[in-house]
Amino acid sequence: MGRDLTVRLTADRPGEVAKVAQTLSNAGVNIEGIAEIEGVVHVLARDPSRAKSALRAGGYTIDNELEVLVLPMTDRPGELSMIMQRLADASVNLRFLYLATGTRVVIGADDITRARAVLDSSDN
Repeated sequence: MGRDLTVRLTADRPGEVAKVAQTLSNAGVNIEGIAEIEGVVHVLARDPSRAKSALRAGGYTIDNELEVLVLPMTDRPGELSMIMQRLADASVNLRFLYLATGTRVVIGADDITRARAVLDSSDN
């Protein structure tokens, strides 16, 4: 389990994600996963409280904080497909997913409890 922090950039232009990363780095926050899609940045940090404090001090607003699944994945073709199919078969709706360090997948779902139960009940 982990916490995904969402920050909306004030401008979607070159260098803005670099500023977010630098803000976290300057505060000694280890970024374990990050994704930017159309001006929305998702951050997975080892210490979410410290990451929130750093981002706020850097002038960013945390739009959302969500409990997410952080699953190790074997680095081979089809692994992500199998995980996604298990969730689809259980009618779990995904809000987002992205990859994190250490070949892990970060999954945000409408029903995180159900997603966890589906993936815990099967071999990964």
